[in-house]
Amino acid sequence: MADAGERADPAPATAVATRLAAILNMLEEHRAAGTTLSARRAAAISAMIDDVAATAAEGKPRAFRRKRRRASARGYRQEGRRLGQGERGAVVVGARHRATGQHVAVKSLHRRSGRSHAVDVLREACFMAAGGGHPSLAAFRTVARSPGTADYSIVMGNDAAGPSLRAAMGGDDRPFSEAEVRRVMRQLLAGAEVMHGHGIVHRNIKPDNIILVGDVADGGAVRICNYEAAKSLAERNPPCRFAGTLAYMAPEVLARNAGHGTPVDAWSLGCVMAELLAGKPPFVGKDEANHLFKIFDVLGVPCKRVWQTMEPKAHDDEVQVWRARQLRARHRNRLRELFPEEMLSRDGFHVLKGLLTCDPEKRLTAAAALQCPWFTENVDDAHVPVSGRAMVTKIAAMASKSKSLAISFVGCALALLRPKALAH
Repeated sequence: MADAGERADPAPATAVATRLAAILNMLEEHRAAGTTLSARRAAAISAMIDDVAATAAEGKPRAFRRKRRRASARGYRQEGRRLGQGERGAVVVGARHRATGQHVAVKSLHRRSGRSHAVDVLREACFMAAGGGHPSLAAFRTVARSPGTADYSIVMGNDAAGPSLRAAMGGDDRPFSEAEVRRVMRQLLAGAEVMHGHGIVHRNIKPDNIILVGDVADGGAVRICNYEAAKSLAERNPPCRFAGTLAYMAPEVLARNAGHGTPVDAWSLGCVMAELLAGKPPFVGKDEANHLFKIFDVLGVPCKRVWQTMEPKAHDDEVQVWRARQLRARHRNRLRELFPEEMLSRDGFHVLKGLLTCDPEKRLTAAAALQCPWFTENVDDAHVPVSGRAMVTKIAAMASKSKSLAISFVGCALALLRPKALAH
């Protein structure tokens, strides 16, 4: 069995992950020392965060450069009412840059009882910057400071001012069609793939933390936001505190495994997918133990080997009792009963079941899920921006769908190139 505290997946060695970890380690040193970040130090860290964003967007290392002037919160004028509130009292408002007129969203975490939250704000800004402007992740602009105070804000793209996916679901829990769910999940998995590629574990993916841009029925886009609970697998001392929202917590989180990694996000995405289809979360427990029971009641209690690989720090006795009871009753996985074929096709269910797998080592990764036939053989409904590996996947799927189409495409390309060759 792995040593206690061992990470669920190895820390990546990308330039973004390395630089991200360096900044996070610096911030945690300040937190551990109990010292307040000076304005000059915070400005230097803000410049480093801007360089992380540029490195992520350009896809290549970029030298750290000290920013001459840090953005001032006075440069932005609030427009309208508050758009949302974070779990630590953070406030999100729509705003306009006074000089350029650019519309943005500003997330602020103000001081309470004289205590500065600069470290918390800069930490979240790091994770957002690492997204590199991917269309499925909330866009980072910069960090701004209120002059004369220790209050810092994260300036985001205007899309972050949109409603949450939770708001779009409505109070009547209206389920979405399979095609709509596929469009949403394609984007969310693509965003998660980018995060996980840089060793970022969001730890709180849920409809409330997903921004909706446009209408789902008309091919609207979605963005993952709110990195308040995120951690990096590359940082020296990742936070071990219990984080997330109960209805979307993976079994290993409920078992209090402090070393959990990116598979917990895959589980949360599976819960989001199930909720979009059924109009309600797949598992709803009263507390941690009851929620774990609800999961195992549907999926079955994992065998002893799988349970021990989760390195459980809680609920071990209850799980032993549940397993013995299910063995006597010859319990079987009941997930398909909740999502019959008239609700979700065989290919779609393959994705859902892969994400909602209790064993973290066998759970589908975001990258692997995007390679499933549910996505690769249904490219016509993907009316969303794609890039990188997702674009390669889409082209490959279209080519494999028809050999004659591929041959025709090559023929046309050669015909277009031939005149140019003769001209030389």
